[in-house]
Amino acid sequence: MATKHHAHSHKHEKVDAEDALRNAGLKVTKPRLAILDLLASEHGPFTPDEIHVRVTQSKAAGACDLVTIYRCLAKFEGLSLINRCDFGDGTVRYELGGKDHHHHHIICRLCKRVDSLPDCPVEDKSIKLPKTGFRNVSHRLEFFGICPDCYAD
Repeated sequence: MATKHHAHSHKHEKVDAEDALRNAGLKVTKPRLAILDLLASEHGPFTPDEIHVRVTQSKAAGACDLVTIYRCLAKFEGLSLINRCDFGDGTVRYELGGKDHHHHHIICRLCKRVDSLPDCPVEDKSIKLPKTGFRNVSHRLEFFGICPDCYAD
């Protein structure tokens, strides 16, 4: 089932895809530019299939097959340019990554609508992790419920 994407208050800063690729040491190609431009301009998260449809419809990627999309996504994820989102439904989704794009989602259990939450409840300084010796700790936290549209039906 395709994910419904709704407007939200989380704004992406303008991302220069070409600079991001060069800074990551990657060759600048049409498919890579198209994927990063899509993720920077339209908030996802998107499945690889949704990304493929959107970039091929826009013709920005040129001739681009689904295998190329998967390869780009794997490379981008490995370089922390994008984040993988797993909502426990067996479908992996991707969105723009980086420390400036940290946020959480609330997902409708019925229609699979995904909204971004503007604030991170875990960023509160009063939350202490046990002294484990870990460094560069990150977290993932998703919320599930029934959206207003489904609740009204």
